[in-house]
Amino acid sequence: MWPFYDSSKEVWRLWVQPNDLDKIFYIQLVIARLGEKELMNWWNTDVAYKLGGAAFLQRLLGKTIAPLAAGEALLEAARLKESSLFSEIPDNKQVFSLFKPEPKLYTALNERMRHFKRYPDDIPAKIASILDPGKDWTPGDLVDLINVPDGLQSSGTSFGRLFEKSPGQSMNGIMLTLASGITASEKDNYTLCYYQGEPNAST
Repeated sequence: MWPFYDSSKEVWRLWVQPNDLDKIFYIQLVIARLGEKELMNWWNTDVAYKLGGAAFLQRLLGKTIAPLAAGEALLEAARLKESSLFSEIPDNKQVFSLFKPEPKLYTALNERMRHFKRYPDDIPAKIASILDPGKDWTPGDLVDLINVPDGLQSSGTSFGRLFEKSPGQSMNGIMLTLASGITASEKDNYTLCYYQGEPNAST
C-alpha cells in the first residue's frame, strides 16, 4: 500500500495501490490529450502535439522530463476548463469530476506526478505512450482507450451530465464512468460530467 499526503498543514492519508492510482492518472491524461486544440479543441493548448509545444519543451527540458511537463500542462488546462463550468453550479462543494476529484485523490495524484518526476523510469508504458509527441493520436484512437462501463446512469442538467456513484464503487470506477461520458462531447463543446460526493468528501 502507498501513503499519500496533501500539501496543506492538515495531514490527509489515502491508502491506495499505486497501480490503481496510475489507472486514474492514465484516464485523466487520455481525456486531457483528447481535448487538445488539434483534436477536440476543448482547451486552448497543444503542448503534447509534436508540431505545437512539444518540440519547445523538449529543447527546454530534455526528452525525459518534457512529456511530464506537457502532461501537467494538459491536466491544468482541463482543470481550468472544468473550474469555469463548476463556478456555475450553486453549492458545488460536494460535486466532483474527472479533473476536480475528491481532495484526497487529488492529493494522491499530485504526489504520484512528483514521484514520476523523481523516478521517470517508473512511468508506466501506457502513460508514456499518451504523452509521446511522436505518436499521432486521432480522436477515435483515444476514445477507444476508454472502456465504457455497462449501465451508465446519468441525467442531463443545466450544467452538464450528473452521474450516479454506486455504493462501494471504486474511485477508478467512477473516474472511468465520467471519462466515458466525456467522450460523447462534441468538438469545441466540452460537456461537464460530474457526481455528487458523500457529505464529508470535501473535508
